[in-house]
Amino acid sequence: MLEAKLKKADVTIADQGMIAAAKSQHYEDKFKVVTQEAQVAVKKANQDAQAKLDAAQLQHEQDMNSYQDGLKGSIVISLLQARLKMAYEAKAAGFECPAWNIDAWEAKLKDLGGNPVEYPAKPEAGASSKVAEVAAEASDEVGKDPMVEADAGTGGGGEAVVEGVAP
Repeated sequence: MLEAKLKKADVTIADQGMIAAAKSQHYEDKFKVVTQEAQVAVKKANQDAQAKLDAAQLQHEQDMNSYQDGLKGSIVISLLQARLKMAYEAKAAGFECPAWNIDAWEAKLKDLGGNPVEYPAKPEAGASSKVAEVAAEASDEVGKDPMVEADAGTGGGGEAVVEGVAP
């Protein structure tokens, strides 16, 4: 009887060992599955984050290119407006440079969407503009010879004639 009980105990212990081994294997398998699922989830989250980062970098590059293109366009518009204003003021003063392609500048400004530059109004008869005064002084000085004027002022007993000054 004691032998039967010992045999039964050995069988029970062996059964418990097999059950423990089976449970251990079951939990190890479960642990592997959970670990693999976690790794897959981390990998997917990493890929999603990388995709978002790539999209953000691409958007940033596009925004910077757009900003730079807009800035370049704005600079070109400002330069064209300044050129046209200079050309109009020079033209109003009687100076015109054949190298200035005013029509092309106006067309380019219109294509870029810039505000047109107004042609300056002619000064009224009684009023004089600074540009007109400078242009008049420059044209007066171009034709004068200082040696001839000095001779005219000291010779022959006559009075020197000074342009623009009433006697």
